[in-house]
Amino acid sequence: MSVSRHEQVINLRNAGLAYAEIGRRLGVSKERARQIAKGTRAATKKKPVPNHPDALLTVGQAAELLNVHVNTVRRWSDKGLLEAYCVGSRGDRRFRRRDIDKLLQKKSPRG
Repeated sequence: MSVSRHEQVINLRNAGLAYAEIGRRLGVSKERARQIAKGTRAATKKKPVPNHPDALLTVGQAAELLNVHVNTVRRWSDKGLLEAYCVGSRGDRRFRRRDIDKLLQKKSPRG
């Protein structure tokens, strides 16, 4: 029977080991060992969305600003509702912040 990583950390902690030592034994940082013990997930750091009008945004950043799913942003790009710029060898899409702002102005009712 396999022991989960959480159970391993708890057992080692109950044996009196510090999180730093538990981390060394499991190949993680002491902070990650503490998170595993508490049952929390590691926090993911989001990059702030640039505010400059000429900034190029990723599909995820554009979706966040528009409050829609990333596939919706891609669909709007394919339909020509939102201009996309292809970058890199894979042709990743980027969107200008000013184009997102224009779309938001059209989308939101004034009143």
